[in-house]
Amino acid sequence: MERQIQRLVRLVDDLLQIARIESGHIELRKQPVDLVKAVNLAIEESRHLFDDRKQKLSLFLPSDSVRIMADPVRLEQVAANLLSNAAKYTAPGGVDRCRRWARDDHAIITVRDNGIGITPESMPQLFEMFFQANPSLDRTAGGLGIGLSVAKRMVELHDGRIEAYSEGLGRGSEFRVQLPIMREDRNQNGPAMQAAEGKKLFSNSAGSRCE
Repeated sequence: MERQIQRLVRLVDDLLQIARIESGHIELRKQPVDLVKAVNLAIEESRHLFDDRKQKLSLFLPSDSVRIMADPVRLEQVAANLLSNAAKYTAPGGVDRCRRWARDDHAIITVRDNGIGITPESMPQLFEMFFQANPSLDRTAGGLGIGLSVAKRMVELHDGRIEAYSEGLGRGSEFRVQLPIMREDRNQNGPAMQAAEGKKLFSNSAGSRCE
């Protein structure tokens, strides 16, 4: 009952946020935020979804910090929405992965799953309100189809972008969020992090699309 109440509160909050964004009335409280810390908080919030479905969540989050100028609550919400989406559209016992690395002056977070995948026809509508890639999925399990829409709008408000990739039905999907690193951190962390984590990505994720 507690979880269902939490889900209802979150759905209502998502709808209210969409309305605020569309009307230009949403307020972001930006501050320097450690991206890995924000993602870890989102993982703790979403962990019960993976536990309930006996899914394996593999993390590739380095110990070094990368800061971005962001609203920490909104940033955690973006990560939580992507993790929730991965859990819902992956079969029980499936595998999900979350990783972070840097490229040039941007930090990149990816959430990848081996779930139902996305058809090419669904891609253009993926981030639209109330759209579900698999309409046959019960709404109680798949939500109302607003999580990705909220995530996209929040990322754009942070001067970032979000992209989706899939090789088709049954081939899983990947969502990639790219956000600008704080200027004072770019020279210190950016190129070195990209080189160091590149090896980790390829050794742990054969066939990854995160080249």
